[in-house]
Amino acid sequence: MSDTENLAQQSQLPKKNPYTLWFVVAAFVLPVAAAYLLFFSGFTPTAFTNQGELIQPVIDIEALAIVDDNNVGVARDDITKRKWNMMYFAGASCDQACNDTLLKIRQVNKAVGKNAYRLRHLIVHLEPPDKTFQALIESDYPDARRLYADRQKIRAVLQPISGDADANEVYLMDPIGNIMMRFTEEMPGKWLIHDLNKLFKVSQIG
Repeated sequence: MSDTENLAQQSQLPKKNPYTLWFVVAAFVLPVAAAYLLFFSGFTPTAFTNQGELIQPVIDIEALAIVDDNNVGVARDDITKRKWNMMYFAGASCDQACNDTLLKIRQVNKAVGKNAYRLRHLIVHLEPPDKTFQALIESDYPDARRLYADRQKIRAVLQPISGDADANEVYLMDPIGNIMMRFTEEMPGKWLIHDLNKLFKVSQIG
C-alpha cells in the first residue's frame, strides 16, 4: 500500500475529541462548585446559615498523605468513593469522649434517612489501635472505613485552621476530596444533620 493510500485511510478515521476529558471533569466538578455557591451564599429557597465551621480554603485530602494498613498510599477516589465523608482522627485507644463522637457519627448516618447511601464514615488512625479499640470498632462500627496517617503530618495540616487531631472533631469531606467543614466535640449531631441535609438538597453529587 502506498504512502498516499495510508494517509487517505488515516484521514477517514474518527478524530479524538480533545475536549471529551474536560467535559467529563466539568460534569463532576461543576455540581460541587454549584453546591458550594448555593450552600454558602444562601441562594436557596430556604436559605439558612451553616452550623459547622467552614474551612476556608478547603483542605485537599491528598495533603494528609493517607495510607492503608500496609502503609501504601491511597488514591483520592479510593478514599472518597465519590461520597460525602464524615472523617474522624483516632489515637491508639478510644475513651468515652471518643466513643461518644463515633456514636454521634453513626447516629447522623442513620438520621439522614434516604440520603444515607451518599454518606460514609471514615476513621483515620494516627496510631495502630489497641485491642480494646479494635474490638469496639468491629462490634459497634463495622461499616466505618479505616485508613491511616501520620500524627505530625495531620497536626501540621490542621494547624492553620486551629484544628486538633486529638479533640474528637468531625471533619466533613466532599465527594471530590475537599475537607470543607469542621464540627467540634461540643457541637450536637443535629448540627451535622442540618448541614448535610442542606448539602444533599442543593447537590446531586455523591
